[in-house]
Amino acid sequence: MPTTHELLDSESWGEVLESYARSIDVAVALVDHDGHLIGKCHNAQPIWSLAREVRPEWGRGCLFCLNASGRCTAAADAERTRSVVLAWGLGGFVHVAAPLFLADRHLGTLLAGQVFVQYPELLLLEEVAREFGISGQKLWDIARRLVPVSHTNLTAYGNLLGTLGHAFLRERYSTVLKRDLAETNERLRSSNVDLLDANSKLSGKVEELAQSVAEKDILLNEVHHRVNNNLQVIASLLRMQAEGYPNDQVADALRETQLRVESMALIHAHLYNSADWNAVNFAEYTTVLVGNLFVSYGVDPALITGRVEISPFELSVDKAIPAGLILNELISNALKHAFPDGRHGSILVKGGLCDGRVQLVVEDDGTGVSGKTAERSRRQSLGLKIVEILGRQLKGTFEQPDAAREPGAGSIFRVSFPYRTTVSK
Repeated sequence: MPTTHELLDSESWGEVLESYARSIDVAVALVDHDGHLIGKCHNAQPIWSLAREVRPEWGRGCLFCLNASGRCTAAADAERTRSVVLAWGLGGFVHVAAPLFLADRHLGTLLAGQVFVQYPELLLLEEVAREFGISGQKLWDIARRLVPVSHTNLTAYGNLLGTLGHAFLRERYSTVLKRDLAETNERLRSSNVDLLDANSKLSGKVEELAQSVAEKDILLNEVHHRVNNNLQVIASLLRMQAEGYPNDQVADALRETQLRVESMALIHAHLYNSADWNAVNFAEYTTVLVGNLFVSYGVDPALITGRVEISPFELSVDKAIPAGLILNELISNALKHAFPDGRHGSILVKGGLCDGRVQLVVEDDGTGVSGKTAERSRRQSLGLKIVEILGRQLKGTFEQPDAAREPGAGSIFRVSFPYRTTVSK
């Protein structure tokens, strides 16, 4: 929205008001909303000019009349009535005020006049002369050379001036808007050029980042592949070492370590074949792990069955490896101890997400443990110690079978840990 200063720019209005003042032969001036002169008084009349030369300090009063005191209300009346008004001043001077409105916004007032509507009385002029300290004869000589303007003509002059003023005001408004629009368009054009340049640079950066991400993905995939291969090599070495040991206890320890290594290798194998190389579908992983353990321990499926009931969810690598090792230990423990002497039974692995935590359960219907046997197994079993250590690593809890359970009631192991780790600041 253009400002009042822009719309009432004195340089723009000067030529228009000067032309009007000379054509009609009246004085014309533009004042702002507060009555302050904008620019100059055009075609000032001789009596008014003479009075202002003698008493320049009176210039702070009304621009047109010669009143030293009192406030001329013509401009205020014009604003209030939204119409042209006439005012009489000391010495018989008359002028008109035409308000300038843009929509409902009052910007200023045009004043025209410094004229007589009839020849002044000699006594009035002598009074004015005494007020200003000038010659009464000189003032009379000036006054009688001025041709009076009728009320009708002066009102017509005011209406014409108001019409001219509003027409020019609208033109100024249009000019300023066009200028502002041109400046805005130029700024937009410049901004658009900058945006296109920035977008081009951004596109280049995006391509670079995409290429970098692709390269890192390929590298990460290759890392998982190589880690898987290396772990498989280690597992094979452990298996070969176990086969070469005559001591069954040492051989069993090596085989168990082999299975732990293979459970970790299985994580990387899943990551290598996954679309997301940062997370593992833990339900799928568990199903494969159970199958591998049953094969490794040579389990007869006619005697012992295994079931996996885990709802689908994904785990990051740093959680999937310890969680997989925990399941490896618990399932291996059940396969080794829960079904002696060809006993029939089943192992159930179940779990999922609940209230922001991962819940895993390994349950069997085997012989179970009780009393001192359970307590001794907790202290001596390396596998259960590993489970406890990994549980703490996951900031979780581990529940072992209750030592008070009846023999033959089976065993239930429960593990719970946060799905997402809160990072401390």
